[in-house]
Amino acid sequence: MQLNKAIKDRWSPRSFSEDIVTDEMLDLLFEAARWAPSSRNAQPWNYYYARKGEKQFNEIVEILTGNNPDWAQNAQVLIISVMKKKHDYKNRPNGKALHDTGAANTLLAVQAAEMGLQVHQMGGFDKEKATDYLKLNSEDFEPVTCIAVGFPGEAEQLPEDLKKRESQPRTRKELKDFVTKL
Repeated sequence: MQLNKAIKDRWSPRSFSEDIVTDEMLDLLFEAARWAPSSRNAQPWNYYYARKGEKQFNEIVEILTGNNPDWAQNAQVLIISVMKKKHDYKNRPNGKALHDTGAANTLLAVQAAEMGLQVHQMGGFDKEKATDYLKLNSEDFEPVTCIAVGFPGEAEQLPEDLKKRESQPRTRKELKDFVTKL
């Protein structure tokens, strides 16, 4: 047995090529998210996206913080993932909504890697601005991540500090560092 290749190949680039992400590709990413496990099958995730060159894309870039706008503006698609905080059933709080939305985002990322695309999920964005931009009722919905989507590009197109980070080998903790048999 071996690890699924798409899981191993998945990473979060900061450099994206100009290659177009088609509607069919995007549909497959969202289809992968659709099949994520969720508590009580609530499927509490929503996605809002825009393509490079569209006014809405630039508006999402403006919501990003830190150095994220510097590189994310070169992605082909920007997505904002949003979780629904309450169950439809009896309008009760869904304590697993964040977990479930993360699971959907992960399947979206793995599907992207399977297709030769990559995504970079960002926590560096202004949640209040995103909530206002999307006209969300903050009692019911919360932005979780902004996601840059595209085909990986060359590290040379990045500023020097990011170029170095982009070129470093991927490292992961050893299993012994986070798995304990009871």
